[in-house]
Amino acid sequence: MITGSFYDETVKKNKAGKQIKKIVILIVEANLLFFIWQLLLSVHSGNSVIGFLQDTITIKSVLKFIVMNESPFNGHLWYLGAILYVLIIYAVADRLHVRKQLYIVTPVLLVGDLVLGKYSLVLLGREFPYIIVRNFLFVGIPYFTIGCLLKQHENWIKEHGKKGTLIGLAILFTATTIPERYVLVSIDMNPTRDHYISSTLLAVTVFVIAVKGIGLFGRKGRIAGMLNTIGRKYSTWVYIIHPIFITILSAIMRKLEVYSVYQFIAPILVYFGLCLWRLHLKLEKELRN
Repeated sequence: MITGSFYDETVKKNKAGKQIKKIVILIVEANLLFFIWQLLLSVHSGNSVIGFLQDTITIKSVLKFIVMNESPFNGHLWYLGAILYVLIIYAVADRLHVRKQLYIVTPVLLVGDLVLGKYSLVLLGREFPYIIVRNFLFVGIPYFTIGCLLKQHENWIKEHGKKGTLIGLAILFTATTIPERYVLVSIDMNPTRDHYISSTLLAVTVFVIAVKGIGLFGRKGRIAGMLNTIGRKYSTWVYIIHPIFITILSAIMRKLEVYSVYQFIAPILVYFGLCLWRLHLKLEKELRN
């Protein structure tokens, strides 16, 4: 949604091609990093390098990577492949003047995500591999499109979006996720996919709240400036690196025998740990310069 929101501005600056190139480089760097990381973990566990390569890099895993954006080295890297495909699809759609067709198909893809994902057992009586829907098609295109549409209607949102209503909707959609999960679990029909009906509604509401600058952070001030910097400069690598930090911190907390407590604050510790790491790299670079 965020990438989609900035996309038209990127196109106006003639930077769409540069953005695609940047994502390609990130895909190579991120997959190389996690290839090395998983190899080290595998060897540490007693496996051989040849065994790791044979288990990890297969025809099936390569096809999943190409078709479904599923990285053979770490699952979360699907996002980079998905956003690359979406950027290419939008570039082609704009060249052919058929972007409106992507707008039209977005609701269908959102419903498809639910039907083949979280509600597959309820509606179809079977569970599908989550990579069927966690990819450029069922997640990338619709949410990128939502971001584009929200940006196009930004002035209307700022003028007519009421603070109380938006906060109320955020609370409502957060709350409705709980009974959604409870009902599916209680009837033993809760597939692996973590995307509920309320997820889309909550994502859009939170995005609009950010556009409006509602909340404790507002649109100005030191806290807002800090969050903007983290989001603008660090978010990509925070996302890419975070599983490594989770693995390391989890191992440390188990050694210290405080893992039960750590589980409740893990996201906060990982987030701030990564932000400090990025800040350290920045300061180190400035000192070298």
